[in-house]
Amino acid sequence: MSSLRRWRQIGQGQFHKWEALGDELEGVWQGTHEGRFGPLGTLETAVGLVTFPLHAALLARLIGVAVGTEVRIRYTGPQTSRAGRMFKGFEVFVAGNEMVSAFDNQSGQDVTSQEA
Repeated sequence: MSSLRRWRQIGQGQFHKWEALGDELEGVWQGTHEGRFGPLGTLETAVGLVTFPLHAALLARLIGVAVGTEVRIRYTGPQTSRAGRMFKGFEVFVAGNEMVSAFDNQSGQDVTSQEA
């Protein structure tokens, strides 16, 4: 029998919305998956799994990060693109000497090691 009920999975951690300027998440990158309203990312943090929406600017920065890499993500607030559109800005840091794919160099972003 087919049901019209909507099912949701439980016990899979917390959901984090990027709202407050300076919001940070730190943990081990678990990768991306499709959510109901777009792509989602997951980190294994000290408090367990945390899932969050991958806004375009954040997705572009995380695309080259390998699963299992320690990362810190910081929400830098609303920004305006050169075309005049508003978007949510992010900074992404990788721990130590973790390797990031060459994609970041092709996107025009400099990949530098930085302490956060």
